[in-house]
Amino acid sequence: MKKNGYRAVIRQTASALLSLSLLFPAATAVLAADKPDADSARMNEVLDLIEQYHVSAPSRESLTDIAIQSMVRSLDDPYTVYFTPEDYKKFSNSLENYYVGIGVRVRAFNNGAYINEVFDGPAKKAGMLPGDRIIEVNGESTEGLTIDEISQKIVGPEGTKVSVTVERDGQNVVLSMSRQTYQAPVVTHKLFGKDVGYIRVTSFSSEADEQTAAQLAELKQQGIGSLVLDLRYNPGGLNETAINMAKLFVKQGILIHTKDKNNVDVPVKFSGGTTQPFPLYILVNEYSASASEVLTGALQDYNVATKVIGTNTYGKGSVQSLIPLSSGGALKVTIEEYLTPKLRKVNHIGLKPDIEVEGELSQLITALHEAGIKEIKVGLDRQGVSVNQMYVEDYFDVIRDQGDLYVPSRLLSTLVDGLIRWNGEAEAIEVTAAGETHTYRTSDGSVLLKNGTSYLNISKFKEAFPQLKWSDNGVEVDLSASKG
Repeated sequence: MKKNGYRAVIRQTASALLSLSLLFPAATAVLAADKPDADSARMNEVLDLIEQYHVSAPSRESLTDIAIQSMVRSLDDPYTVYFTPEDYKKFSNSLENYYVGIGVRVRAFNNGAYINEVFDGPAKKAGMLPGDRIIEVNGESTEGLTIDEISQKIVGPEGTKVSVTVERDGQNVVLSMSRQTYQAPVVTHKLFGKDVGYIRVTSFSSEADEQTAAQLAELKQQGIGSLVLDLRYNPGGLNETAINMAKLFVKQGILIHTKDKNNVDVPVKFSGGTTQPFPLYILVNEYSASASEVLTGALQDYNVATKVIGTNTYGKGSVQSLIPLSSGGALKVTIEEYLTPKLRKVNHIGLKPDIEVEGELSQLITALHEAGIKEIKVGLDRQGVSVNQMYVEDYFDVIRDQGDLYVPSRLLSTLVDGLIRWNGEAEAIEVTAAGETHTYRTSDGSVLLKNGTSYLNISKFKEAFPQLKWSDNGVEVDLSASKG
C-alpha cells in the first residue's frame, strides 16, 4: 500500500530502532589497564600532538569520539554502536518509547492533518481530541504542509511552549501547552467481536512483558476464544522481556540457541511458564526484527502459533551486549548470532509467515478471518480507520473520481476472502474467490493506478461480489463483507 504521512513516520521510527536489537544484561566494562600498552601509548601520543599543534584547535573529547567511531565503523557491523552520553540517553528513551513533544499521533486525511490518537501528556491536558484537524501551529497556517513538516513545527525542546489551533465541529480551538517528555503506549489491546482478542506490542521494553500479561488477563476475563498478537513494526528490545513473553504461552524450553565468536552454542533456557487454551495468530512484517523474531520463531517451533500472517520478517539474528562506559556513554557490541529452538537461521534471512499477505489492513483482516470473525466492517473517517467499530493503527485511502469511488484492490479482495493478481500483459487486476476469477482492466475504467497502488471501482466490483456492502457520504467510507 502507499506510504502516507502517519505510516511513513512509523516506518522511519521502526527502521531507526532496528539497532536496538536484542539486549542481554550489560557486560562488565573493561577499563584502562594499569600500564598502557604500546598501542595505547601510540594513540595517546597522536591525540596529544593533534590537540597541541593542529590549526583547527580540536578538542581532545571530539578527537576521541571520532577515533572510537572510526574503530566501530571498521567492523562493518550496523549493530555495534558507540553512544556518547547524550546518544545513550536518547537510545534508552527510544527503547522505552519516551519522546519529547505534546503526546499525539497525527495522520493525513483529505489533504489535512488530523489527530489520530492522544496519549497522556500535554495535548491531553490541554483538551485535544481525536479527529481534531490541525490548521495552525504558533499562529502559522499548516495548509500545504506535509505531516513531517507539521510535526517538526510542533516538537521542540522540553519545557518550551507551543500553540496549536485545531478545527473541531466547524469551530477553531486554540490549545496552548508546554512540550514535555511523554511515553507512547508500548502495549495496547482490543476485543474484536465477542471473543477475538488483539494485542499489539510495538517494542520489547522493560515493561512490555508485564503490560502484555496484564492486558492478556483482561481479555481472558472477557472470554476470548482466540488471540491475535501484532508484532508489526516492532524492532525488538530486551532479552528478558522476550523470555517473559514466551512464558505466557510455553511452560519451559529453549528460547534461542546462541553462537559466539568461537562457535560455542549456549542455549537460552526458560521455565515456569504457562499455556493458553485458545489458538494464537501472530502478525509480522518486514519491520518485525530481533526480539520480535525471537518470540515468533520460538512460538512457531513450539507449535504454539497457529498461523503467522504477514510478510517476511527483517532478519536481525544477532545478539548485542550493552556495555556502559566510565565516561557516561556506552558501547553496544555484537557478541553472538542466534538460531530458533529448532536451529533455524534468522540472520539476513528472517522468518517466513505461514500466510503471506501484503498490505497492512489486509494483514489484519486476514488474521481476524483466521481467528474466527466472518463478517468484517471497515470504516474510514477523519479520525482514522476502524475495523468492526474498533479504531486501528492501519491505513488505507480512497479515490473519488467523477462520481465513482475507487478503493484499494487488495483491501476489497481481502474482504471477500479472495486472492489478487496483477496481470501485467493485460494491465488488469484478477480477483479469485469461491473458485471464480474476475478481471478488472485499466482500459475500461475499472482500475486506477496511483503511486504504485491499484484501486478498483467499487460499483463494478460489487457486481461480482454482491456480499459487499458500502456507503460513502463524501467524507466517511464504510465497507463490509462476510467470509464464505
